[in-house]
Amino acid sequence: MLPQQCEHRKVGAGLVLDGGLGNTKRHYLSMFAAAIVMGMLVVPGLALAKPVGRGAAGPAPGASWTYAIYMDGDNSLETYWAGTSLPLLEAVPASASVNIVAFVDLKSTSGMTVQKISGTTVTTVLTAPEMNMGDPATLTWCINEAAALYPSTYLVLSMWDHGYGWNYVCLDDTSGDSLSMQELQTGIANAGKRIDVLAFDCCNMGNIEVAYQVSLTNLVSYMVGSEETVPGNGFPYDKMLMYLYNNPAMLPRDFSMAMVDAWGVYYATQTWASTVNLAAIDVVQLKATISTFSTWSADMKSLLPGYKAAYATALKNAYYMWATHYFTDLYDYGLHLKTTKGVTDAKLKADTTTMQNAVSSYCIKVWDAKRMTECKGISLYFGTGNEWTSHAAAYSQLAFAVDTGWGAFLTAYNA
Repeated sequence: MLPQQCEHRKVGAGLVLDGGLGNTKRHYLSMFAAAIVMGMLVVPGLALAKPVGRGAAGPAPGASWTYAIYMDGDNSLETYWAGTSLPLLEAVPASASVNIVAFVDLKSTSGMTVQKISGTTVTTVLTAPEMNMGDPATLTWCINEAAALYPSTYLVLSMWDHGYGWNYVCLDDTSGDSLSMQELQTGIANAGKRIDVLAFDCCNMGNIEVAYQVSLTNLVSYMVGSEETVPGNGFPYDKMLMYLYNNPAMLPRDFSMAMVDAWGVYYATQTWASTVNLAAIDVVQLKATISTFSTWSADMKSLLPGYKAAYATALKNAYYMWATHYFTDLYDYGLHLKTTKGVTDAKLKADTTTMQNAVSSYCIKVWDAKRMTECKGISLYFGTGNEWTSHAAAYSQLAFAVDTGWGAFLTAYNA
């Protein structure tokens, strides 16, 4: 999410903007409340208080879903939790079949609280010392705690914070840290829990570099994210989670698509939101078809000496993200590449179409606002000039850059 979009926020159906950090439902307990600390759990580098009343706060037997929010508000987005997201979560009626739990780290308070949200009843079930949300060990711990506190058939991990595509997610100002994609992979892999839907209520995470890195865990089935900047309003949690409330037997694929539907229902009514989108991505299918991108990448590199100008023209004409101009919609770039004057190589055109067909097979649901209708659900980093110079070293370490040859292409393109 991006705080500078705050001035564009409107009060929509179900959106409460007058909440504050003093919300009485948010029961923050000090890490120093030794009288109620019954023991300690040890995580590398962290001492964490055991939850109070874990049994009473747990789910009824047979819970179908746990929706766990990795809520990193230790930055400029802090007020959006109590002011926007929490009221929407409270609007979802309590259900024995659907658990909603948030791991909350705020900038204005020391420590983390784990909150169970059951309609308008918000219960603090665990308190912990200050934690670094940019540390993969914290992510691992949160996933494991969500699974232990609230076992269920299906698990959603919802990342709540700033995002910047493959660069990072979850900025923690207190710790001066963030999660790289390699660390995101590590945090998920070390937990070892099946994540049926990995959702990003963060900017620019609907990115092929992100999705591929996540796919290497072999633990994530579906991913929901936006190619574009996510407004401060973020996810319409009430509309999204009502799908599970009404049909807890819903399968993960269907819920990932329902999240996109709910996003569309909400943002279609926000006339200012002309450059927002959301997509559901089949992570397993993306990994299975990544060779189509590798083949296309090899074509691009082999034809670079004669086609560099054409590549630049296609990049100029394809949709690129408004705040991150070096992220282009992958499908749309392919479309413009095939129609750019001078691009005549039959194999490149055929392999571009094959790559686009793969995109269509794993981007299983897409909603685009009126100025993004050419986008098909996933972006690609195409760094050039000074942008590439400043990011080349970090980008070249990504699994996607290495495994598909795209890093080698960008290096050659910018030589």
